Order: sequence, then structure tokens, then C-alpha cells
Amino acid sequence: MVESNATHPRIRSYVRREGRITPSQKQALEQHWSRYGIEPSDKPLDWLQAFGRNAPRILEIGFGNGESVITQALAHPE
Repeated sequence: MVESNATHPRIRSYVRREGRITPSQKQALEQHWSRYGIEPSDKPLDWLQAFGRNAPRILEIGFGNGESVITQALAHPE
């Protein structure tokens, strides 16, 4: 992380957005978590069990408005 000074402002690579869940997002989580959610655990994730197949994986952190996810999905529909 770059320190802030008079010439260069502090650079932030991400912003935490906790506490901003909409009623629709809350409803979707409640309705679909059992199918799409993965419960946190102290154990390493079993990728084969989680996704039902052994394949390369891409971890997207902070997907923003989804442009990167859509690009990857279109490039690798499998």
C-alpha cells in the first residue's frame, strides 16, 4: 500500500462494503444458499465435492459489476 502525501493520495485496492445488502439480495441468499452457498470451515475446501467435477479454477475476489466474470464465462463455458 502506498503512503499518503501531498503529491500522491493513498491508493486503496478495494473497499469493504459490509452492511449494504439490499432486501432482494437478502431474499436471494435465503432462498438459494442451500443450493449455491458453501459453508465456511476450518478445513480446506474439497473442490470436487463442491463443484461436482475436477477442473481448473479461477478465484475472483471483489467481482465489482461482473465484467471479468462474464468475460471468463464466455471464454470458458465448460
